[in-house]
Amino acid sequence: MKVSDLTLGLLVLLGAVAVLLSSLEFSPIPGQAYGADTMPKAIGLVGLVLALTLIARALRAGERVPTVTRADWARQPRSLAVLALTLALIVAYIVFSDAVGFIPIATAILVVLMLALGVRPVTAILVAIVAAFLIQAAFGRLLLVPLPRNAFLSGLW
Repeated sequence: MKVSDLTLGLLVLLGAVAVLLSSLEFSPIPGQAYGADTMPKAIGLVGLVLALTLIARALRAGERVPTVTRADWARQPRSLAVLALTLALIVAYIVFSDAVGFIPIATAILVVLMLALGVRPVTAILVAIVAAFLIQAAFGRLLLVPLPRNAFLSGLW
């Protein structure tokens, strides 16, 4: 997909405004100069500057109408099928991850996606298993973000 600078600038502007408006609802932490709203406001302001820069650059270059064109790969039915599969697997993760646990469902999702993209089965399975455990370790141990666990696998660590 090819997106013009004007289109991208307008989309980033909408996102930045949304982030800034949503950050106004966060309450400050008493006794501190910063609170829960600090990072969203900073991200929103950076997005705002980026958006205005993109829009100004596009207007200077003579763009007057936002445009979006599909690239050649996006016109192929196989690419659209893989995109639909990816969205379906995201929904499956949301629905089943609490019951199944992160590692089994992440492994299954990665295997299915890699097979759909033409990776050899043995490679897909090995990479999916290693990736699922690495992601679990990165989020669970390093970042302290709890990922869903099922009863069987929770005893492994």
